[in-house]
Amino acid sequence: MHAPPRHLDAVAIRFPDIKIILAHLGHPYEGECIATIRKHKNVYADISALHYRPLQLYHSLMLAQEYGVWDKLLFGTDYPITTVDATIAGVRKLNDMTRGTGLPMLSTTEIEAMIYRDSLALLGLRSVS
Repeated sequence: MHAPPRHLDAVAIRFPDIKIILAHLGHPYEGECIATIRKHKNVYADISALHYRPLQLYHSLMLAQEYGVWDKLLFGTDYPITTVDATIAGVRKLNDMTRGTGLPMLSTTEIEAMIYRDSLALLGLRSVS
């Protein structure tokens, strides 16, 4: 990302029918990314390339959970750098590091919904055969 996600406010407002996807949860501006996708109905984010940093991803997804924007998150892998299986495994293991700490758990229901969400339909797109 070349600019903080907040700079997309004017674009999202001016073009409300265009779907905008912030890659990598707007890294390194994950908090701003979550606030931005919450603010605009046409702005989404993917989680690609973040399972390598589990604590950071946990924190970012906890922000998404607290802001109620799980439905705005898209599953992504950053293939060919990593695989679908590795990304799914990494995301599913995030709660493991919270055991015994008293930290809140990420919703496993929401994690699974994100993994299996039909992103094309969400974005108003269809696959081309």
